[in-house]
Amino acid sequence: MSRSLLDVASVREYLSRRLLCSMETNDKVLALTFDDGPNPHHTPRLLDMFAAKGIDATFFVVGRRVRRFPEILKAVQDAGHEIGNHTNHHIPMSLLPPALLRREIRVCGELIESTTGQRPRFLRPPMGWINDYVLKTIRSMGYEPVIGSIHPQDSRRPGRDKIIQRVRKRVEPGSVIILHDGGWWLGVDREQTLEAVDILTDELLEAGYRFLTLSGMCPRLSPHSPEKPASPGTPPRQ
Repeated sequence: MSRSLLDVASVREYLSRRLLCSMETNDKVLALTFDDGPNPHHTPRLLDMFAAKGIDATFFVVGRRVRRFPEILKAVQDAGHEIGNHTNHHIPMSLLPPALLRREIRVCGELIESTTGQRPRFLRPPMGWINDYVLKTIRSMGYEPVIGSIHPQDSRRPGRDKIIQRVRKRVEPGSVIILHDGGWWLGVDREQTLEAVDILTDELLEAGYRFLTLSGMCPRLSPHSPEKPASPGTPPRQ
């Protein structure tokens, strides 16, 4: 059975000492997060679904998609959702030279701010590739790095029921769920994700959970995020 690294407790513990993975709380709150948009086929459908259910979510967007679909990003903002930085081209950050690393962060942030008038608070590293230098750079540029605590690997299209099963197995108060409304190409099929989200949100709302943006769930620094920057480390190898 395919497992996400976030299914391994020791990995979650290691990551949670270095960046935001979840929120330690007894309140039945969750953060739904979506990567790789905005996508013209899937993001608007999620917005309609969430409007009907009273759900807030966080969308980690890619700069090159924002440049092409600014109106969709504005619709995300107008609907009350949070927008996060997912870099300009979705390249593993730990493979980038320092200047290009900073450019990937800066360009996406500028595109978001010029479109919405607001600067993002959070940044999610593409594919979770990080090292000390990446984390130091993210924080030095004014962002809080975040991964999440549940990754059902929906981007691999394992089937609607498998996505649902993987979330059900691990969901708990304060979870941050990683999902995808976009992908590397515009025609990516995220139907399984949308179907799974529709079913899961109904179940979790019925169970008394509330869905908040990351800032709504973590108004201050989370107990699961570092209270000071990680050590500088060394730049990524070239």
